[in-house]
Amino acid sequence: MNTAELKEKARNFGADLIGIAPIAAFRELPPAHNPLAIFPQAESMIVIGRRIPRGTLRGMERQERKTAASFRHFGFVSLEDNYLARTTYDLGIWVEAQGYEAVPMFGYDVEAADRQPLGVPVSEERPAPNVYVDWKFAAEAAGLGKIGRNGLFLTPEYGPLQRFALLLSDFAFEPDRAVEDDPCRGCRACVDACPYGALDGTGRNDAVCRECRHGAIRTDIGRFGTVERIGAVCSRACVAALDAAGKRKMCTAARRAEGGI
Repeated sequence: MNTAELKEKARNFGADLIGIAPIAAFRELPPAHNPLAIFPQAESMIVIGRRIPRGTLRGMERQERKTAASFRHFGFVSLEDNYLARTTYDLGIWVEAQGYEAVPMFGYDVEAADRQPLGVPVSEERPAPNVYVDWKFAAEAAGLGKIGRNGLFLTPEYGPLQRFALLLSDFAFEPDRAVEDDPCRGCRACVDACPYGALDGTGRNDAVCRECRHGAIRTDIGRFGTVERIGAVCSRACVAALDAAGKRKMCTAARRAEGGI
């Protein structure tokens, strides 16, 4: 088993993005977000991404409830819970078949998870359950992209249009280099598009985002009550700006409906 084989298998199992972060990148993180608190023998963090179809944003643009369900299923819930989960599962089984271990993890919002602790430590030297790894930190360390001005994770291939899951392995795969280019340099499309002024260019106001009626989705307790913003107007403006600048490598600019973003 080697890195090239892993990536080929990941793509065969449906991954659109695959990157590897060295475990050294996580060693100084607090136990509550440290993968070594889950698997101390780990050597590599594998980050798996599946793209969100651009077409799922159409319903959000037109504010049509029936077509907006397309994003909720194919761009969010079913994509994470079924398609991405299956890719992660299949790749993990393949790694185990090679004689190594692979710990699968969903990409949860660690800040929201911290606000809803699920238990207490069983001893002073152990973290409280559950340990949630910051998937954005992992994806950056795996060379897949950067966190954008809007707080969403942006890749050179798809902008904000992808979902991620994680596999922690005790095989030392060759790590990928971090992305250096800043996709937001000189751009304020997301900031200018938000009708509520929730973005100031350096962060976001989650309380305002929770009241957004322009494509944001408030999640249930299973996702810690976070606000899903990839379908929101700020993210759609980001996609349009990246398309116009030719910065999404794997996509051509989508034909836009009149008045749509």
